Amino acid sequence: MQESGEHGGTTPGPGSPGPEYLRPYQEAVDRLGPGFEALLWNAPETQRRRFRAINTMVKLAGRVVADMGCGRADLAAYLRERGVAYARYVGIEGVAGLLEASRARATSESLPGCEFLAIDFVADESAFETLVRNHGVEVIAFSGSLNTLRQKDAQRVLDRAWDAVSRVPGGVLVFNFLSDRHESKGETGPAHRFKTDKMIARALDKTPMIRVRTDYLSGHDATIAMTATRA
Repeated sequence: MQESGEHGGTTPGPGSPGPEYLRPYQEAVDRLGPGFEALLWNAPETQRRRFRAINTMVKLAGRVVADMGCGRADLAAYLRERGVAYARYVGIEGVAGLLEASRARATSESLPGCEFLAIDFVADESAFETLVRNHGVEVIAFSGSLNTLRQKDAQRVLDRAWDAVSRVPGGVLVFNFLSDRHESKGETGPAHRFKTDKMIARALDKTPMIRVRTDYLSGHDATIAMTATRA
């Protein structure tokens, strides 16, 4: 396992409010510690279903995967459990307590090929270029880490990610979000629902090579995978 102290933007530590989109996570870490509850998921199974969708839509074996907002390195642990032999896993986290938790877990559970970087991928506009150019990233994945952003801000982040990874042969951008097509209009806490048709249309504007799934959480969630066509 490799570890890095590279920073992009400011990574809030204990007691630091940080930017608005990181604040719910920092407050949860301050209140509950860097456990699963600090990730603001409803339940572990909800998280696993999102991981399962990503794993069925994108070939991750043999590839360098950047997990944007890696939390506790749960995706790396899930892939190891499922026997998916990624080439390397690059965990990106903007909350210091969660970053340290992911590093500790990778060590204690001997998760293979892990590297962790302290980067705020919203504030650092060069983050994705750096990941592709300096760390050999081929797949950029967001699972739940866009939820506290407004749709227009999330789309700006995704555009930057696509601009970088689309220059990699077979490069992939895969991300999930709360879908506005779900029948429930209940409270989502600090998270925001996105207009699914607009997210799909924006992806198609970039490439015809997309996959979409909305079935794995009964329409509550959506996942889009975009694949670069450049050889």
